[in-house]
Amino acid sequence: MSLDSGRFTKSFVIYIFVIISISLLTIPESITNNIKVTIASPLAPVQNIISQTSNFFKNGLRKLAAIAKEADEKEEMEKEIFLLKNKIIKQQDVINVFKRKLEVVTEYNRNIDSNEKPIIADIIGYDVSNFRKSIIIDVGKKQGASVNDVVVFGNTLVGRISATGNSSCRVMLVTDPASNVPSRFLKSRTQGIVQGTSNGVCIMKYVSRQTKVDESDKVISSGIGGVFPKSLYIGNVVEVKQKSANLFKDIKIMPGIDISKIEHVLVIKQKREEDISE
Repeated sequence: MSLDSGRFTKSFVIYIFVIISISLLTIPESITNNIKVTIASPLAPVQNIISQTSNFFKNGLRKLAAIAKEADEKEEMEKEIFLLKNKIIKQQDVINVFKRKLEVVTEYNRNIDSNEKPIIADIIGYDVSNFRKSIIIDVGKKQGASVNDVVVFGNTLVGRISATGNSSCRVMLVTDPASNVPSRFLKSRTQGIVQGTSNGVCIMKYVSRQTKVDESDKVISSGIGGVFPKSLYIGNVVEVKQKSANLFKDIKIMPGIDISKIEHVLVIKQKREEDISE
């Protein structure tokens, strides 16, 4: 093809395009719209696919963003709920502690005729070896506690203070082998001495073999000797044995308090000789 023929072809194409453009400007709008629709129809499926694909990815990204945001909000909410639950449990425990302390004091006041105001104390330590049975409480000399002050739970005897510090005390339990409490049976009023043993129970000594003792009889403090107030509940008889050669019965007492199941006790201040002289 010669150079002149190439120039002619290009000019002809331009001329035709110009004529078509002018023609589209002169014909009615309704016809041009039909032409546009006719030209666009073959491309419509492709355009729809492209549009749907684009919308799918846009919607997918929006959903992923929403899910991620919802997950973060849920995690934060779960953390807040967890902290609130812990606070509620802590508050419930505080309420239960004060409620239990109030019950202990109320029980003491209901059953013990005394003008002395008891000191309420928390148990903060245990020593329950085979040789010693004792607990540590969180009151001491600063709170007015002294050696031989009696420790109770409600109207039940726990023991007596055997050593004091500034802010704590050691309490010898009634189950300690060194503990001796002047006692009597609640019904028969027969007296004896309740002593601790190495196996966590007590025995009642010096009860005559002629004395009638039934299992489940209750034992209380007699008040003799002045160390322990009278009428404190100590425990129940669980076993009675009589050896022919002995003058006294062998009586086993189960203490009225399981020390492992309580958290608080009351300290009853004993009257000193100087108080009595006054």
